[in-house]
Amino acid sequence: MRDTKRLIEENNEKRKLLNDENLGLYEDFLLYIRTDLRVAEYESEELLMDLLDHMLEAQHEGRSGTELLGSDPKAYADELIEGLPKDKKRDVFPFISTQVSNSLGWFALVLSIVHLILPLFTEIKAPSPIGNLIVLALAVLGVSALGVKVIFTLVRSSLFSEKKAAKRAYLKAGLFGGGSFALILLFSWLLPDFGPTILIEWWIYLIIALILLATGKLIQRAYKTH
Repeated sequence: MRDTKRLIEENNEKRKLLNDENLGLYEDFLLYIRTDLRVAEYESEELLMDLLDHMLEAQHEGRSGTELLGSDPKAYADELIEGLPKDKKRDVFPFISTQVSNSLGWFALVLSIVHLILPLFTEIKAPSPIGNLIVLALAVLGVSALGVKVIFTLVRSSLFSEKKAAKRAYLKAGLFGGGSFALILLFSWLLPDFGPTILIEWWIYLIIALILLATGKLIQRAYKTH
């Protein structure tokens, strides 16, 4: 039995055989199903592979993807999703662990850059209050979790629609990302210092960032291989 990673790689290769019209329609299907976090990943990839095979067969027979999938592809995609099994808790845990590791990793990377570059232009307090770091880390995790849901929702709303609608959705996603980052910066500036302080050099933040990002990557790779 092919594992999830093998299915994704095979899908990437076989998609190249679709013509431009069918490719656009199929990739809308692909994103719509992959961004639905309720369904099991392996079964989703099996469904996408079966759908791709049917589209390639229809294309070979001279039929378009619209003829195969109908005039309302979004409704058809929803119908297919309803038939998929829900994701199990043992599958959700690695996904959440990956997001936590990546979010904290990028947070530590930003701190390393700030502590490396900012002293070149202004004087900053060397010791970091532990309480502030914990609160900021929790804020980053909260915004990241919300961001995944918001961005996935915006991306899904842009599929099976005109290019203008897609551009508006991506613009909203960009504004959400930029606005969230600005809010975290403002929050860190307004947050009063509390808790014991600890001296953390920029390179320590960098090492922590690399460890967390590598951990997230390892979990993701293990998760992709069932």
